[in-house]
Amino acid sequence: MTKAQFHIHIKGDPLEAINYSATELVNEASKKDFKVLAITCHKKIVFPKGAQEYAAQKGILLIRGVEIEIDRQHVLILNAHPQAEEIKDFDDLKQYRENHPESLVIAPHPYFPGPQTLKDNLEKYIDLFDAIEYSYFYIKYKNYNKKTVEIAKKYNKPLVGNSDCHFIKHLDPTYSNLDIQGPLTTQNVFQAIKQNKIEITTNPLPVLKAAKIFAQQLTLRPMKKLQNLYNSPICTNFFKKLRLQQDKIQGE
Repeated sequence: MTKAQFHIHIKGDPLEAINYSATELVNEASKKDFKVLAITCHKKIVFPKGAQEYAAQKGILLIRGVEIEIDRQHVLILNAHPQAEEIKDFDDLKQYRENHPESLVIAPHPYFPGPQTLKDNLEKYIDLFDAIEYSYFYIKYKNYNKKTVEIAKKYNKPLVGNSDCHFIKHLDPTYSNLDIQGPLTTQNVFQAIKQNKIEITTNPLPVLKAAKIFAQQLTLRPMKKLQNLYNSPICTNFFKKLRLQQDKIQGE
């Protein structure tokens, strides 16, 4: 079986201040025996040059992906093309699938609380999804994946285990094991998913750990706003003037 993770955010994500690079991700994944990874940052394809080649040297297939938003609801697209960033509604998603059958569409954490989840739209647009995510973020006494499992069975859709990784140490609380036929290629990975040749490894999070992860997650977007402010032209010009002033003082 081939260990895989299909929902990962890295440094460069436009919405959240992730602190690890693609290289650091690959290094950590290699230690944990992952063979397939998909980078799926929010709204934008983030796939650093040379990352795929570096991963291949470690025996890992690195897949280009993105987590788009349709009315704030999240959708994962693997083997994504730039046109994926332009999807605004489900009609666009349907058109994208028709134009790019080589991509794979996953419904992430569909029944978790919050406006970012598909909820009833998963069933309404079920034909647009190749697979449904079984998310890592649950505890023994509360598991929002239960309805996900019911819907997957109802519509005969494969389930993939994902960690929705935002912190590198949380790479593998839940992941997928694939029975892949032939060489390790994106096409063969997708074929294994579509044929439901998947086993999910997952365990509920301890309550305190889940609470800590939730609290950490809340810090990511405010940090990103501060990071964007620091890199803004106003701050850049301010620090440039400050350095010039310091140089002037030191030269006197």
